[in-house]
Amino acid sequence: MAARKGASHQLSLNRLRELMIDPARFSTDEDVISGYRQAGSKDGLLAVVVPRSQVDIEQVLKVARDDSLSVYTPLPEGLNPPRPGVVIDFRYMAGVKDIDTRNLFLEVEPGVTWEQVLPELAVRRVRVALPAAASSPYVLENALERQVVTCASRYTNKQISTFHVLMADGREYRSGSDALPASVAHWREDGGPNISRVFTGSRNSLAIPLRGFVFLYPEPEHRKVVVMGLPNRNSARRLAERAARSEIGTEVVLVNKLKGKDLLGFDPGLPTWSVVFGLEGSQRLVKYHQKRLGELAAGLKLKPKAGATRLTEAFSGALAKPWYAPELSIGFYTTFEKVEKFSGMAEEALKGHRGLAQMIIPVKRGASVYIHYDVHDPGKDAGTAIKLLRNRLSNSGAFFNNPTGAHATHIFKRQPAYFDLLKDIKRFLDPDDILNTGQMIDTR
Repeated sequence: MAARKGASHQLSLNRLRELMIDPARFSTDEDVISGYRQAGSKDGLLAVVVPRSQVDIEQVLKVARDDSLSVYTPLPEGLNPPRPGVVIDFRYMAGVKDIDTRNLFLEVEPGVTWEQVLPELAVRRVRVALPAAASSPYVLENALERQVVTCASRYTNKQISTFHVLMADGREYRSGSDALPASVAHWREDGGPNISRVFTGSRNSLAIPLRGFVFLYPEPEHRKVVVMGLPNRNSARRLAERAARSEIGTEVVLVNKLKGKDLLGFDPGLPTWSVVFGLEGSQRLVKYHQKRLGELAAGLKLKPKAGATRLTEAFSGALAKPWYAPELSIGFYTTFEKVEKFSGMAEEALKGHRGLAQMIIPVKRGASVYIHYDVHDPGKDAGTAIKLLRNRLSNSGAFFNNPTGAHATHIFKRQPAYFDLLKDIKRFLDPDDILNTGQMIDTR
């Protein structure tokens, strides 16, 4: 069923249809558009455009500026557009531009997926940090939004070096050393005021991504996955905290039985809670770290059950793949000492639903932790319960990464000076408020 379009924007839509050329790259069909919209949102989306190149995006932005249209990009929870506009889908901008195994950089366009690039990396014997709770299959989106990675205990969540974006006025911005005309090294430091960091985590509300350079890692000399089963979350948390702060494990991941079953696709004898360690280095170092895990458990007076071969092999395979977050889920950062408090709040708020898949990942050797909950068999009120829980958790000190919509406003209003600064940055970089209008920062 075709959506009704206002006469004032019909010429712009006709122009966009001509620019995209291929009918598969432009749609005003309501059934197509509704897939990008948040449930219950206003009918602000007029069309979906699918660019193939930077030139296409430049032309879309020009049409939008000429007719005061907004340009949106997909969000995990869907768009709630406050004014008419079009949504850009990057699925045809899916070029893997370079896999630099010497300097360890992966150059990708915004439509490149994990499933597309991982086989190519395996052939070249290099790896990339994989997402633990991805909201989309796109590599660059995950890197720009600094989403949590499974190896966060050892490596930072910021896995992007430099990037190229298109500003609302049509100018291209290149971060770090990429701004130099003859640059061949992709380093993050800007030669002047360092404004690059305002783009990461902005949900494309300040610029449209064109390409990025993501860090790669060489394959280790030796790798072994160790799984330790424990009877409850508290004991699993204590062991993971001690191991992370002792610099043991590239990956340190805690999952309850339900989350483990989701990740593996079956139950190969999962305990109530599993602590999964990815040990890497020389064979001697891996052997030593495995021994240390036993010593740490003994020091804590814990008696973990060693995972059987079938279980460790299953988790080894799972750690080699990206992990995706379902629609009804909630994730945030806190400290180890608050894990039980916040987990109790989540379990109480979501107790009316039959299952809660839980995951905990230490970040930066346990300086903080990332907690994630997936709701199984949700009822009609699950979405509302999650929204209320987000506000309660943020009021209690939980840190949410890159919030959007009403939740972003709820958080930012608690820091008025910071909120005003974000608005000033938005007005400076996007004075006509074209890009993702009102989705993260409302300048009104």
